[in-house]
Amino acid sequence: MNWRQIHQDNTVVDLHSHPSLKATILGSNLSKDTGGWILKLFERRFFPFSNRVTFPKLNRGGVNVLLSTAYVLEQGWIDDISLIKWLFRLFPKIRKTIVDPTYFDATNNMLDEMEKQIVAYNFFSTDEDRNIRLARSVNELISGIEAGDLCVVHSIEGAHSLQGVEAGKTIDDDIMSHPDSTEEELLSNLDHFFQRGVAYLTLAHFYPNLVAYPVFPYPEYAQSHLNLNKIWDRWDMTLGLTPLGEKVVEKMLDLGMLIDIVHCTPNGRRRIMDIASHHNKKNCIIASHTGAFSINRNPYNLTDDEIRWIGDNGGVVGTIFMNYWLSPIDSGMGLKYIEQTIKHIIDIGGIDVVGIGTDYDGFTDPPDELVDVSQLPRLTQYLASVGYTEQQLQNILGGNALRVLKEGWGKKQ
Repeated sequence: MNWRQIHQDNTVVDLHSHPSLKATILGSNLSKDTGGWILKLFERRFFPFSNRVTFPKLNRGGVNVLLSTAYVLEQGWIDDISLIKWLFRLFPKIRKTIVDPTYFDATNNMLDEMEKQIVAYNFFSTDEDRNIRLARSVNELISGIEAGDLCVVHSIEGAHSLQGVEAGKTIDDDIMSHPDSTEEELLSNLDHFFQRGVAYLTLAHFYPNLVAYPVFPYPEYAQSHLNLNKIWDRWDMTLGLTPLGEKVVEKMLDLGMLIDIVHCTPNGRRRIMDIASHHNKKNCIIASHTGAFSINRNPYNLTDDEIRWIGDNGGVVGTIFMNYWLSPIDSGMGLKYIEQTIKHIIDIGGIDVVGIGTDYDGFTDPPDELVDVSQLPRLTQYLASVGYTEQQLQNILGGNALRVLKEGWGKKQ
């Protein structure tokens, strides 16, 4: 089996990564591989100033479709982690772009930044460089793939991004009720993002928002910077969607915006599935970057029943590239844990459900064999070496994710 040819000939889709986060916060130029020896020194460990996703690295990694995920830091990050406070004090321009504005405006600023980076790359590219296309609809995505372009599709992580002036940033202890004006704002902002070309919204993230409650999010390597006694009680993982969250889910189903259940509590994930089932909606639920609960018993990861439901209902599960979530043994090397999770997802949900969601540049610590997106062909080589067929590799690398985008994303034009 010629694994290099397979990787080159098939559509490779990364369901979840954060180049726009680093471009906005760090001012990274995505058209270049910057950082030199400093980034090289820290590439095999958690390093918040990494640039694991750039346009040259995407080209070397053979990626065809990138779900570029905009994530605006919740206020809780800034309150709880002193390093972030100092970062924004030292760089007032960043504060003006993503801290001082509303979550909604800051998210639009981050989407704007990604679009500017694409325009700049294409302007200075040579004839040998692959064109980068922002795909705002299914038709644009299909035509971009057919033309051989690298297609970038917007996505957003955290429904706090829907909160504007009316909703604000402060979350009261009781977020189960809200004024009508807040509901109108969130639903209107959801429509705005859909019309702008956002393919999916991850409802929860690190801190509770007006839509959904999250699981406890911090991996152990981050907890040394936190006062756990102070913050642990903020997460109640027995909760799920808020009443407003249920209306947001209903609106997303009506629009055709894919619903990402990652970071939601198990009760929240269950309720989202119930609502989709009630409306007989298929191809609409994804888990963009996660692991398997049966392998690593963390509530962040999907249970077998959840994997099976997503498979039965035409969704996709993106395997995260982070050992902390994939395995109870958080070692450096991790290709084997990625493969183990992929195999488990296939065993439970079928070959049509599994995909890739690296979460590169999302303040994560990827496996040492896959430190950035340029090394993605190593996954294809490894999977081929342990017996995956050409058809299975086609599905895993991007066939399943592309099918969901084509069939479930409602913005066709």
